Amino acid sequence: MGTRFDLLVCAVGARAAQVLWSNICNTLEQMDRMLDRFNPVSEVARLNTGRIRSLSAELQEVLDICAGYWLRTGGLFDITRKDFTRLHWQVGTLDTGGVDMDFGGIAKGLALRQIQDMLERWGITSAFVDFGGSSILAVGRHPYGPCWKVSLQNPYTGENLAEVPLLDCSLSTSGNRPEYSGHIIRPADGQPCEERRLVTVTAPDPLDAEVLSTALMLATPRQRTALKEQFPRAETQIYDV
Repeated sequence: MGTRFDLLVCAVGARAAQVLWSNICNTLEQMDRMLDRFNPVSEVARLNTGRIRSLSAELQEVLDICAGYWLRTGGLFDITRKDFTRLHWQVGTLDTGGVDMDFGGIAKGLALRQIQDMLERWGITSAFVDFGGSSILAVGRHPYGPCWKVSLQNPYTGENLAEVPLLDCSLSTSGNRPEYSGHIIRPADGQPCEERRLVTVTAPDPLDAEVLSTALMLATPRQRTALKEQFPRAETQIYDV
């Protein structure tokens, strides 16, 4: 997915940890092969270019999840980056109508949700998963403290903005920075969001956190109120940087 992935698990033997790591890497590689629109052989890339017309069950499930979040965010989260209502599908077939689907705002959240389930099945009670610094999953607490802690820095000045405590929850950060700005697109007009803004969201579900952090980058004050009602278990913070 074009970024660094780090995993720390506690109280697990070396052999078991290696098996767990291999399983997680296989999961990430499978998801990347499905959702990476820049990889010409991925399922989404072939779908975007009209080379396939039928969906795998896995991609169908992802599209259904995206449709749900499009509704919950009032259209602020949109994998088409323009107008999700142009995307019409039925089980097993899809008519994209020329829409270029981009899963960059949800792929890491989807991956973290699967990893969260995997760690739970393995009985892992203390772990820290860092996906590129912007998407983090904390299982249990730090072995030498009451929680895991993540420092948040201003990307423009380098100053410390906050220290975020995490206990059995996820953290997603969205925003612009000097070297990477305008990557979040406003579905209403197709224009990039270039405000110097940083959004953090903590939530039990890493997918909720991922989607909501992107939506809040674009939301008006009224839309922020509506989002709070749709995601009542999420804690949010918006910084003007």
